[in-house]
Amino acid sequence: MADAGTSLGAGYEVTLVRVFDAPAELLFDCFTDADRLAKWWGPLGCENAVHTLDARPGGEISLTMAGPGFSHVMGGEFVEIDRPRRLVFLSKAFEAPDGGWGIVNRNTLTFEERDGATTLTLHTLVERAAGEVVLGALGGMKTGWGQSLERLGDLVGGGGKMDLEIGDRVVVLTRAFDAPSEQVWRALTDADVFGRWWCAGECVVEEMDLRLGGKWSVRQTSPDGSVHRFWGEYRQIEPPLRLAMSQGFDAFPEIEVVHTLAEEWSRTVLTRTMTFPDNNYRDGMLQSGLGRGAARSYDVLAKLLAA
Repeated sequence: MADAGTSLGAGYEVTLVRVFDAPAELLFDCFTDADRLAKWWGPLGCENAVHTLDARPGGEISLTMAGPGFSHVMGGEFVEIDRPRRLVFLSKAFEAPDGGWGIVNRNTLTFEERDGATTLTLHTLVERAAGEVVLGALGGMKTGWGQSLERLGDLVGGGGKMDLEIGDRVVVLTRAFDAPSEQVWRALTDADVFGRWWCAGECVVEEMDLRLGGKWSVRQTSPDGSVHRFWGEYRQIEPPLRLAMSQGFDAFPEIEVVHTLAEEWSRTVLTRTMTFPDNNYRDGMLQSGLGRGAARSYDVLAKLLAA
């Protein structure tokens, strides 16, 4: 799953998995080319001045990143370069007067291209965390990396905005939206809004009885003309923070779905946790395009919320 380690500090880990509508070579080069890196590195609203980017094992990384109310110097070093499959580099922050660094992270990236899209897996391990001042930065590391990857998606032509995590019988999808939680909640529970973003093709909400034990049903006509039906029952309703429901698909068994909403950095983070009867069912849904389909639906939702 996404975060590991017992606490913030040395040994803390974050893993993000995101799919981009771009070839692996282009994504890889966005980490090793100074001009490209400057356009997306850092959280939303950040600007960068890249001083050194020597893309070879042992090569130096040096840049200044600045945004509303902050300006930080970042250092680093490339460790492994296997274009376009694997990249390992150290990132360093909070430079001390003696030349040391308060934070040293080891970042391991793998790139897997399939059907014109690339899955990027980022694993960050904190190797050094010195002093209380760095704990706040570590607490925001996952969000900061996530926003950086959003900017990377915009740069390469799409994707990069939804986290995809896979566990035992579980798939977790996470996406941040520029809207208050009440608006995102409405998009999950209002039939008129729900039908405009939830699935590809024509989406008709046949029933949405928002109460404990109430039923919901959606008929989807896919772009290829095939017709499918999603259906289920509401199990838990706590507006605007939590919505639990069962979800069936055609004649397949039901799965359990839990939506949680949390406001973070003036955005709403929507997490959808899907629990399957077994891993074969989980893997079949993933192979059928669950991740890419959800990412595209969330793109539509983001546009609706912005409007």
